[in-house]
Amino acid sequence: MKSLLPVVLLFTCAFADETLPLKQVGEVVYAFYGDRELHLDWVRPDDEKIYPGIVLVHGGGWIGGSRKSFQTTAEDLARAGYVVANVDYRLATEAKFPGAVLDVKAAVRWMRSNAAMLGLDPGKIGGVGGSAGGHLTAMLAATGDDEAFPGTTNHPDQSDALQAAVIMGAGVDQVARVKETKSGSIKNCVIFFGGEFSEVPEVYAAGSPITHLSKSTAPTLMLDGEFDKPGERYPEYRAKLDSFGVRNEFVMIPGAKHGEWGKAAFRPAFVAAMVSFLDSALK
Repeated sequence: MKSLLPVVLLFTCAFADETLPLKQVGEVVYAFYGDRELHLDWVRPDDEKIYPGIVLVHGGGWIGGSRKSFQTTAEDLARAGYVVANVDYRLATEAKFPGAVLDVKAAVRWMRSNAAMLGLDPGKIGGVGGSAGGHLTAMLAATGDDEAFPGTTNHPDQSDALQAAVIMGAGVDQVARVKETKSGSIKNCVIFFGGEFSEVPEVYAAGSPITHLSKSTAPTLMLDGEFDKPGERYPEYRAKLDSFGVRNEFVMIPGAKHGEWGKAAFRPAFVAAMVSFLDSALK
């Protein structure tokens, strides 16, 4: 993995201009479910250029977390030349699977519907997510415009397909994940999927990105910290992507643990790896 480190350091220097002016708008409603509103914050360089987009998806085991945890990362990515939508979604305590998947799809459609206002190239949208957010981003990457996850409301005329994805510490095969446990049960999965694996195995499969991979899956970067089971989640996933001819890469960030992509000591390296991959895929 040492050969990857110079790339990370090189790109850290390339976009670290914290004086670059940004335009930011917060608390934007991107989707409705009856009276329920979902919000995002968006940020971009404060100029008149057209940029690719990124939907940024927070983690929290599907039952916690907030987009606010990714605010600084959103600003970093904007300074690298992106229109970034940092989104919240319904947690599993409110809406079980596929609720959160439908929400992040709605966010992508909102971006495309508002491309002119955002100064966004609607044909170039990537996704970035960590942990549960990485799982949701992987679902986005694998199920673009999939009729199994219909966008019947919230800008249904737009595509929800991604053109690139970055997933960090993400469970891409929920069936294998629960089978590997001694108890055959993971509390967060039971909440998210609405039951034990023994009760609803088909739901766990439907909620696993690996189930939906195809030649249409977006190019994907898997990004792990050195102390976050680096690469262990992805061998079968990568093999299946390879079988479909889908570009995929893996990068390890030295010294980092799970969830430390936003920590000051490691965020520059994580963001640098994201930018390197996304630039190659979207620019």
